[in-house]
Amino acid sequence: MRADAITFGLALAVLALATFALAHPYEPAIHRWEAALTVAFAAIFLLIVSLRGVFASPRQRFAALAGLGGVVIAVAFLAGELFVGPPQRILSAPGQTYRPSNSANVAIIFPPLAPGELEHGTSHSTVDVVTGNRVVALGVGQQVRVHSYVLRADNWPAAYVQAWSAKHAAQTVTQPAAVAFVSPVLQFPVADKDGLLTDSFAVPALHRSVQLKYYPGLPSRGIDIPFLQLEIDEENGGSLFGGVAVSGRTLRQAGMELRFDLGTYPVVSIAGAPDRLVYSVGAGLIIVGIFGYALFTILENQKK
Repeated sequence: MRADAITFGLALAVLALATFALAHPYEPAIHRWEAALTVAFAAIFLLIVSLRGVFASPRQRFAALAGLGGVVIAVAFLAGELFVGPPQRILSAPGQTYRPSNSANVAIIFPPLAPGELEHGTSHSTVDVVTGNRVVALGVGQQVRVHSYVLRADNWPAAYVQAWSAKHAAQTVTQPAAVAFVSPVLQFPVADKDGLLTDSFAVPALHRSVQLKYYPGLPSRGIDIPFLQLEIDEENGGSLFGGVAVSGRTLRQAGMELRFDLGTYPVVSIAGAPDRLVYSVGAGLIIVGIFGYALFTILENQKK
């Protein structure tokens, strides 16, 4: 009886943890290694108990069934942690397609951007999630679940950069530190110690590199529009200019012209969670095991 109680308690504990992970996939605490290790040990114990229960009394077989349900749920939980893991931002530029490394059936298509779309607020607010032969539009603030993957889209500051020489010849903008080397769209993936979003780009033909900080505004100075603080450096050299730039205004400094269109573009985060189908199977086994065990307990007590 005591061993059966431990089996039920442990199976229900795994069920509770997986239920929380399923409801809150972006909660960092649920992705700690201690949680995964605990669930792994619980799964091993429940598997051993379940195998032993196969050759026991009918009542204990139902306890073993509940234990097997705990094992199934534990596998779903661990799969989400091993194959996907804690929340992380997908690094991908507009116009690119991202495929998770551990899935051949999932792809996220980021729509391309054209000059002026960010400035005029006509940029895209959704990305497409391809799952097999199905395409799902993932909008800002929404989530899409595919097996152990939970995808979420959020609005994020972005800047479309156009560069010209002093004679107004169009120049190529590169991002040596970004996921797309040749891309005119800055997505500010890093925050500095003050919490300001930062990014950088280069104009190779003019031997210029530019460091930027994004400000959503500066209410203390009466500024209620986003702007950029930037520093233009000579390639492998010193600083040539430091100042600010606003959306839609051409900046002529350091031997070149720059224009920034500021706006927002959806970024996608990915987190692991138990597969809902596998979770449901495990939960069903636990429920059947509990009711079956209770029924046989009542029948055995009546015989006495």
